[in-house]
Formats: sequence, structure tokens, C-alpha cells
Amino acid sequence: MTSLSSTQREHLAKMMDEREPVLREEIRAGLRRMRVEGYDELLSGTSDAGDESLASLVTDINNADTKRDAVELQDIFAARARMADGTYGICIDCDVAIPYERLEAYPTAKRCLACQQVHEAKRAQR
Repeated sequence: MTSLSSTQREHLAKMMDEREPVLREEIRAGLRRMRVEGYDELLSGTSDAGDESLASLVTDINNADTKRDAVELQDIFAARARMADGTYGICIDCDVAIPYERLEAYPTAKRCLACQQVHEAKRAQR
């Protein structure tokens, strides 16, 4: 079980509650940008290879930003589910309590720092 106090849990839940509407708006804005600043529109009237590369880059960045925001929103939903089932604040890999300081910096953390580093190292090797 987690070693978080009810005050700490409430604070972390509030942080996620405040972040959720920001992410929702950023996702909506990103989707609007994709519609308004679509690849074809960015290229309108140009046929230069450099312009095509820039248009592709802008489109990719907009897509990546929106995807990152969507993943963060999913992480908030998952963290709330862990809060509801009593596993929030416990590393999913080693079952050790995640320090409050880590959760305060990253409220949706599902791994302790040591396990997160191992996870990222394995992911980098792929």
C-alpha cells in the first residue's frame, strides 16, 4: 500500500484535475491547427522542395504535440484509476512506494525512478 497521506493524495489529485482541462484545450487547438494548417494549405502556391520539407516538419510537429498531450491525458486517467483501486504511488515494476517528491514532480508516475530508468534504457535499445 502507498505511504502517501490523504493530504498528499488530495494535492496530487488536484494537480491532475488542474492539468486535465489544459490538456483538453491543447488537444482541441492542435486538432484545429491540423485542419486549418493542413499540409496542402501550408504548401499553397509553392513547389519548392524546401517549402515541402518545412510544411512536412510543421505538420509532424503539430501531430507530435497533439499526440503527446493525448498520451499525458491518458496517463491522468490511468493514475486516477490507480488512485481508485489503491495502487497509486506504488511502482508497477517493483511494488515499492514511489517517493512523494517524484509524484509531485510527475503526478502520473507509475514507476519509481530506478525502474523508470531501466524501462527507458530498454526502450532505447529497441
